[in-house]
Amino acid sequence: MKKRRSNTGSRLILAVIGVIALVYFGFAIFFIGHFTFGTTINEENVAGKSIAQVEGIFTEQANGYILNISGRDDKVGSVNATDISLRPVFNGEIDNFLSDQNCFAWPLALFKSTAFYTDSVADYDISALKAVVDSLDFFKNERDPEDAKISDYADGGYTVIAEDLGSKLDKDAVYDAVETAVGSLIETLDLDEADCYVKPEIYSDNEELNEKVNNLNKYVITNLTYDFGSEREVLDGNVIKDWLIVDGTSVSLDQAKVKEYVASLAHDHDTFGRKRSFKTTSGRQITVSGGDFGWWMDRPSTISAIVEAVENGTQGEIPLVYFGKGMSYGSDDIGSSYVEIDLDNQHVYVYVSGNMVIESDCVSGKVATGNYTPEGTYSITYKERDATLVGENYSSPVSYWMPFNGNIGMHDATWRSSFGGNIYVTGGSHGCVNLPLSKASKIFDYVFKGEPVIVYGGKKAAPKKELTEEEKQQQLLKQLLEQMQNGTLPAATDPAAAATPVTPDAAAVPAQ
Repeated sequence: MKKRRSNTGSRLILAVIGVIALVYFGFAIFFIGHFTFGTTINEENVAGKSIAQVEGIFTEQANGYILNISGRDDKVGSVNATDISLRPVFNGEIDNFLSDQNCFAWPLALFKSTAFYTDSVADYDISALKAVVDSLDFFKNERDPEDAKISDYADGGYTVIAEDLGSKLDKDAVYDAVETAVGSLIETLDLDEADCYVKPEIYSDNEELNEKVNNLNKYVITNLTYDFGSEREVLDGNVIKDWLIVDGTSVSLDQAKVKEYVASLAHDHDTFGRKRSFKTTSGRQITVSGGDFGWWMDRPSTISAIVEAVENGTQGEIPLVYFGKGMSYGSDDIGSSYVEIDLDNQHVYVYVSGNMVIESDCVSGKVATGNYTPEGTYSITYKERDATLVGENYSSPVSYWMPFNGNIGMHDATWRSSFGGNIYVTGGSHGCVNLPLSKASKIFDYVFKGEPVIVYGGKKAAPKKELTEEEKQQQLLKQLLEQMQNGTLPAATDPAAAATPVTPDAAAVPAQ
């Protein structure tokens, strides 16, 4: 019994193997003349079909063939078989595809696909095809591509404006794509996917372009505020954008533009050297010229500070650099605490916060010798106790020294017994403002370094001295002697007559 069962099992196995072999060789023989499973030609499923059947499929397609073309700007077009005299032509290529397949490896085709492509299953009139392509709407109202670029300055910075692909076609590329599609009887063609459009040269991801934008923005993020009292000046990207020099990806500041900007600030806000309208204690409105008081911007240092701040992208309020400062900004930079020196009336007034706290007679520079005290607006340079004033042919110790114009200042003058009036014309100082000791001490306590000193009025030349009769005689005699030496003396027989005084209306005497 056991032996019989063994024989039966063997026969069954042999039978199965035989069936499998029969099926395998049967399909192998079939696929000698037919395409295996999963085979496509030009994306057409040809599995199990013979060469004749495949050619029949493409012949049928060729007879009613239409190529539908799409492109940018929603443009579409088509090429019909009849317009280009399309006809199927195989040239043995289908045969070659079948020859290339291994009919005995057909089981592998169950697990993979095989795709063949050909552009020679159809023939056409090339001239007609190009004429049809030329007539399509794709070439009408084309837009040239535009490179990605840097935006104008806006909203605090620069950005990269993306490229515009446009709709400009490369006609040769279109011809090639259409010919390939028609030759393969492909029914749809996307000109964008077929890479038929002219491309921009620079795209938004361009490394150089983005680096340049980043470098520009490092400067224009700067936001500086300068306080000029009731006025404020803002330096931000709206101004800085015009200062930038771009060289490749490098960005730098145009120093000349920064210089112009600082010059404009100084022009608008500096008061140094300008005339000032001033209301005197007596109520007169006068104009005071000269002096070194006022806002005087240190332009080179300010330029350097601004360049550094912009290069660092600084934000906030930063001070300007000055050679000299006023007490307040604006046209009235004197403020309400100052010293007023009225040279006409030889009087000094000291104001604190708008209130006069002390006044005094004084003696200013000696006019007769040209040492008059200069007018102008100055500031207290410093103040010093127990100083010695040294000049040409003099050395004077003083208890209170308050210079405001070089070596000219206010100080006590204990060697004087009187002040005020017209003493200064012929008996004045070397240019300083002399004060009584008691007044000088109090003024010294009130004034401070940098406080404005307004000096105005006063005589600039001594009045002509009236000659005595004897001086007049000597002057006339001198004139006559000069005339004798020059040979211009009128004829006279008596030399003594030459010494006789002539009347003012005599022709030989100049007008007095």
